[in-house]
Amino acid sequence: MGFGILEDSCLGQDVPGTCLLDDLHAKNRILDPSRPDVKRSKDGIILVPQPSDSPNDPLNWPAWRKTALMLTITYGAGIVGAFGPIIGAGLVQVAENLNTDVSRLSEITGDTVLAIGLVLFLTAPASVVWGRRPIFLIGNLLLLISCIWSARAQSIGSLTAARVVGGAGMAPIECLVEATIGDIFFVHERGTWIAVWSFALLAGIYGVSIVNGYLIQDVSWRACFWIEGGLCGLLLILTILFVPETAYIRPEIEVNPKPKTDVETVDATASQNEKASEKNVEVEMRTQSVTIAEERPYSYWHLMRPWEGIRYTSERFLKITTRPVILLCSPVVAWGALFYGTTQGWIVGLSVSISLLFSTPQYGYNFGAGVVGLMSGVGPLIAAILANAVTGPLSDYTVKWMARRNGGVYEPEFRLVMIIPTFVFQTMGWFGWAISAHMLDPWIAPVFFYSVISFGLSIGSIAVVSYVVDAHPRYAPESFATINACKNIFVFGLTYYIIDWLNNQGVLKCFSTIGGLVIWVCVMTIPMYIYGKRARSWVHRTPWMLS
Repeated sequence: MGFGILEDSCLGQDVPGTCLLDDLHAKNRILDPSRPDVKRSKDGIILVPQPSDSPNDPLNWPAWRKTALMLTITYGAGIVGAFGPIIGAGLVQVAENLNTDVSRLSEITGDTVLAIGLVLFLTAPASVVWGRRPIFLIGNLLLLISCIWSARAQSIGSLTAARVVGGAGMAPIECLVEATIGDIFFVHERGTWIAVWSFALLAGIYGVSIVNGYLIQDVSWRACFWIEGGLCGLLLILTILFVPETAYIRPEIEVNPKPKTDVETVDATASQNEKASEKNVEVEMRTQSVTIAEERPYSYWHLMRPWEGIRYTSERFLKITTRPVILLCSPVVAWGALFYGTTQGWIVGLSVSISLLFSTPQYGYNFGAGVVGLMSGVGPLIAAILANAVTGPLSDYTVKWMARRNGGVYEPEFRLVMIIPTFVFQTMGWFGWAISAHMLDPWIAPVFFYSVISFGLSIGSIAVVSYVVDAHPRYAPESFATINACKNIFVFGLTYYIIDWLNNQGVLKCFSTIGGLVIWVCVMTIPMYIYGKRARSWVHRTPWMLS
């Protein structure tokens, strides 16, 4: 039992996700350190997953190509983050322009996220069958169309329809970035890049308020969509140029820990059939190695094709569409949906209500849209920068440190240690926000606690994404389709009652209740950490789960 994680009696150390990571630097080695059969990084870390010998394996791509790809989809994450709350800082002003009320206008956010949640059940399976690149391209095109349509919308109905189309375009970034990171990076590298992606997403959410508050106030809310449309057009071009296909059919090479044995026995009575079978396998592997060794790297123009023209699985598309629903039965995915869905959902609810809190005399502040944008953007953005700059590298360092003290064996549950600071900052942030806004403290107080919430949220997001990718690496797209669909359905319902809840119960009761629910969700991580390995084993041993 490593660091409180219960061992599995059925599969032992062969549980998917559990792997040998750093046997050379491990204390109390439980394994034979002589592993000439595995590939390692320059500092001796075992590469998980093990790359093939093909130059076209995304794990073997040069650093510049991986970096260009990640910078592009990270930029896309920022665009998607900004698209959601693009007019959030000026809901009062936009509602007046469209002759509607704030409550009705806020429901558009719910319609948008519902569209994301529903489309996720198609985008994730489609990426499994036909690859990531065509889905990214279609999503980017839909975002561009949505921005142009939104900028020209003359009614609340037209704006709603445009935003729903945009929600469909946001879906690929919601579920495929995490899978793409798993496609091209090894376990010990993922935390840093997940942090970069998480930062971009949150920077879009918070940064858009800084700019758009003044745009809505001094120019027009339509200008926000025209500018966003230009950024989406640039994203489409960059995706065409720098985001090749990352899905790859690779022979699986497991690096699971095997206990040392003093004497290895060989069954001398092995049948001739078994020997012949082994010989055939050896010949097949040798032939495959020669084929891969002769393989040449794809040209740049080959990589830029919209679609490779192949299927990456023999499974039927309709069958795969049911997997996101089935995966909700996985304790890992269910916990991820609970934690990520609620914590991300509450912050969206807060962003929806912040314009009402600070723009109307009813709650005592009565600021303009520009000031509201600064208050809801600057502090949380700085907090997100700090959190992601620290958490990504710290997460990777922590799991390597824990693996070395666990005989070199890595468990995905090591990622959950980062929930501890999440618990501290989220609790302090939500209750501090509730009290300071209720007491009508100077504006710096609620802004500070909003920033604390953002700091904790950033840490938690990295922990959840890293854990699920490492626990279910083969089913990352479907897993995050499930998690993000649950989040978006929750946000859809939240946007329909958050304003009424706030008006009926007041700031203190409303946000104190949210703080209490956040505490409960964080505490649920404890049983997930303890029983996580057994949960992964159960999923692997249950045929109907991943068949």
